[in-house]
Amino acid sequence: MDIVFVDNVNANALSSLWPIYFDRALLLATLHRATTRAALAGHAVLASFTQPLRPCEPLAVFNALRQQGLGECFFWEKPEERRAFVGTGAATTIATTGTNCFTRAAQSWRGLQDSSVVGFAPGKLPSHVTGPILFGGFAFDPLHPRTPLWKDFPDGLLVLPYLLFSGGEKNAAITVNLMVDVLDDIEQCADQIVADITRLHIAVEQQLARSRQLSQPVPLVIRDLLPAETWKRLVASAVQHIRQGAFEKVVLARAVQATREEGAFAIDETLQRLRQSYPAAYVFAIQRGERYFVGATPERLVFAQDGQIRTMALAGSAPRGATEEEDQQLGRELLHSEKNRYEHVIVVGMVRDALADLCSNVQVSEQAQLLKLSNIQHLQTPIVGELLPGHSILAALQYLHPTPAVGGFPREAALTEIREREQLDRGWYAGPIGWIDRSGYGEFAVALRSALIDGNTATLFAGCGIVADSQPDSEYAESCLKLKVMIRGSGGLD
Repeated sequence: MDIVFVDNVNANALSSLWPIYFDRALLLATLHRATTRAALAGHAVLASFTQPLRPCEPLAVFNALRQQGLGECFFWEKPEERRAFVGTGAATTIATTGTNCFTRAAQSWRGLQDSSVVGFAPGKLPSHVTGPILFGGFAFDPLHPRTPLWKDFPDGLLVLPYLLFSGGEKNAAITVNLMVDVLDDIEQCADQIVADITRLHIAVEQQLARSRQLSQPVPLVIRDLLPAETWKRLVASAVQHIRQGAFEKVVLARAVQATREEGAFAIDETLQRLRQSYPAAYVFAIQRGERYFVGATPERLVFAQDGQIRTMALAGSAPRGATEEEDQQLGRELLHSEKNRYEHVIVVGMVRDALADLCSNVQVSEQAQLLKLSNIQHLQTPIVGELLPGHSILAALQYLHPTPAVGGFPREAALTEIREREQLDRGWYAGPIGWIDRSGYGEFAVALRSALIDGNTATLFAGCGIVADSQPDSEYAESCLKLKVMIRGSGGLD
C-alpha cells in the first residue's frame, strides 16, 4: 500500500460551510500514483483519498446521498457516542458464500490493499475515519436454504463505497474510493469526483436548512408469517429436546409482515425514530436494490482497535417498568432469574472460550449488568482481550458467530434444530453487520431488532432463547415485546 501526503491545503478554507475545501491537487496525486501502480500490477488498483470535514448531522448526509443517486446507500451510527458512517455507491464489492465467507472476505480485502494507494489531506483525524473502510454484513446461517425474501443479500457482502462520510463529535472526513487502471483519464475522473462532492455539498446544506417533523404514527396491518400457535408448538418441542439432552439452548426466531396502507415506509424517518429512542444501540440501514435492511440492535458482537478486542455477552430479557420503582423491581428479578441467568452464563462461557484462540489475557466482568433500552432490558457482561498478531476482526467473526445468544449451545446441535424446525429464512437477521478498516480493525454488531423494508411492506424479526424451563406463552410475549422496536421505529402504532 502506498500512502500520499500533500501539505498545501488552505487551512482557513477548512472552517467554511460544510463540507470542505476539496484538495484537487492531492486527489490527482493519489490517482496518478494509482495509475503507476496499476501499470506495475497489470490490473486496476484501489485509489483512496480522505479529506477532513467539519462534523455534520449524519442523517442529513444520508438523505443527501440518497438524493444524489450515486448508488446504493448505507447508514451506521452509535448515537450516544456520536460515531457514524454513511456511504453510497461501490468502488468494489466483496461477495462470499458458504461457511468460509469470513476467511474469504479477509483474503479478498488483503489482496485489494496490496497495491492500493491511499492519500490524506492534512488534518488531525482518528484512524477509524481515515482511508478505505468496508461496510456490510453476513447471513445468520450460510447453510440455510434461501428464499426470494433475501434476494441480493448474499452470505457475505462487504462494500467499499465510492463516497464515505465518517463522522464523530469532534472529527469528520469524507473518503473517495476508486478502482484505477493505467488507461483511465485521471483528469476526467478528478473532475467527476469534484462535481459529485460539490453537488453533495449543496444537497447537505439544503437538508440542514429544512425543518423536519416526523409524521404521526399510523396503524399497520400485521400478519404472522407463522401462526402464533404453530410457533408456540415449536418452542414446546424445543424444550422437550433440551430435556432429552439434544442441546442446552436454542434460539427460535419468528417474523411478521407489516404493511403500511398509506404509502411506502420512510427510511429516513425510521432511522430518526430509532436514533431518538435507542441512542445506546447500533442504528443501521443497508440498501440492496429498492429494499433496505434496517434496525437498532443493542448487541455488539465485536469491536477491534489498537490491538484490543472488545465484545459482550447479551442474553436474558425483561420489560421496562411503567414507574421507576417497577422498573427497578423488574431489573432485580432479571438479575436473579434462574432461567435468564442460566441462559446468560452459557453465552458468557462460549464467548470467553472463542476469544481464547484469538487473544491473550481475556478479561470477563465478574457480574452481569443491566442494559436498559426504552422498552426492554437485558443482562450483559463486557469481555475484553488482547488480539494476537495476524488476526483481523473478520477472524473474530469466524470464531464468535453465531453466539449462543442468537443460535444456541452447543452451536452445531442448535443450528441443526433451527434449520430443521424454525420454518423461517432469517437471511441477515441475527447475522453480523458492521465495518472493517485498512488495518483489519472495525466493529460489528448482531443484526437484531431489525426489519427488511420493501416499499410499503416490511418483514420484522425477533428471536427468543429457549432453555429447559421456557414457557411457550412467555416466549411468544417476549418476542412481541422485541418486535415493538421496529413497529414503533417504522412509524406504526403498537
